Amino acid sequence: MDKKLTIKDRKKAQPNAVFYFSEAEKKTIVDTVTKKLDVPQQNIFFYTCQSLGLNPLLNEIAAVLYHDSRTGNNTLSIQVMRDGFLTIAHRSGKFAGIESGVREENNKLIGWAKVYHKDFNQPVMQEADFAEYDNSARNALWKTKPKTMIKKVAESMALRKAFNINGVYAPEEMEKEISVAKNIADMPPLADGDEPATDAQLETLKAMGLGITEGMTKQQVAETIREVNSK
Repeated sequence: MDKKLTIKDRKKAQPNAVFYFSEAEKKTIVDTVTKKLDVPQQNIFFYTCQSLGLNPLLNEIAAVLYHDSRTGNNTLSIQVMRDGFLTIAHRSGKFAGIESGVREENNKLIGWAKVYHKDFNQPVMQEADFAEYDNSARNALWKTKPKTMIKKVAESMALRKAFNINGVYAPEEMEKEISVAKNIADMPPLADGDEPATDAQLETLKAMGLGITEGMTKQQVAETIREVNSK
């Protein structure tokens, strides 16, 4: 069940997959879906699309580029829609159904999903805790449709595990992480942000149970506190 599949393996298992794009399709993808990516990132995205047999023009797979101030890097997140994972599952010829739902446990909302694979004796089951993925502060759907959103997370997790899909995640799984990173990156610099953190700031970090590193600046402390409060 943990065997890694090569492009050749996937092509054999998914004979109807789209593995190559026409020049016109490539140009459209470059001009729209990947216009913010550099050439190496575009190549990685095209390779992933081809290896999974998914078409970004059909909204099955997407490229999200965001700046993460915690690393200082522009990070590429390749995301597969839940229906994209289902496309891979159906195309394999091994998909035998999916069950999913939500339940409340100790005042927590838990999404769950079972994926049935013809080669497995037992379904692959995954659960997702709503609190870990809740992005209602930035996306109203998490507030108005919490059960739908957390169920999508669980379904994507189960499909990915059952069909050994590596290196990609569903938008619902990455949304909170990316929002936090972007919010920190968008935080305006303090006028005296390069100065050493004050004793009062460091005491605040200690009171919050957060680690303190030598030479922390006022800006770093402010960003650390904001990151925690954003979760």
